[in-house]
This record gives sequence, C-alpha cells and structure tokens, in this order.
Amino acid sequence: MRHHCRITGCTTPAITGRRICSKHKQRIALHGDPDFTQWTAADEHDVAAIIRDARPAPGLTRLERVLVARGLTQHGLPATEIARILTVTERTVYRWRSEGFRQAA
Repeated sequence: MRHHCRITGCTTPAITGRRICSKHKQRIALHGDPDFTQWTAADEHDVAAIIRDARPAPGLTRLERVLVARGLTQHGLPATEIARILTVTERTVYRWRSEGFRQAA
C-alpha cells in the first residue's frame, strides 16, 4: 500500500520505500525547504537597489532576477550587461525580453 507524501497539503503518492514524493525530495535536496518555490518572493527594496546601482547580486530568487532584468532593460542596459549582473546567460535575457517578462506577472 502506497502512502501519501508526509508534507502537509501534498496528495502525491510517496516514493516507494520513502515518506515523501519525488517533487519534495528534490526541493529538500536543492534548497533544504520542502515548500520552497522560486516564484513566491521578491524583495522590492533589493530589486530597486540593484536596478539603481546596476551591480551584481547573488542569491536572488527567479522572480527577483526577472524584475531586475525588466528594470535594467527599461534603463537601456544591453543584454550582455544584464546577464553579467544577474549571472544568467545572455540568451536568457533575450528570452525574457521576447516573452515580455510575463513570467513575473
């Protein structure tokens, strides 16, 4: 008999021989937090400071990186400079621009 994942609110069956599902196992391995999502939080003050100073900032969430890229694009920075600041590839910046930064909406 398979049991459900032990994480509150998760109805996914647990991995055979384990008490958690594969999604939560991966989140715990990567982030140490089973409820971690890269889209849930953005510190507006940090985003504004990075846009204002155009400086590298490690440890940003995915949402924060998209918001910073949007702001730096509006300030006229080239994709190569934005990619350097956010430590992403130039292609990622071009992709975000072509999608209209809609991931952040």
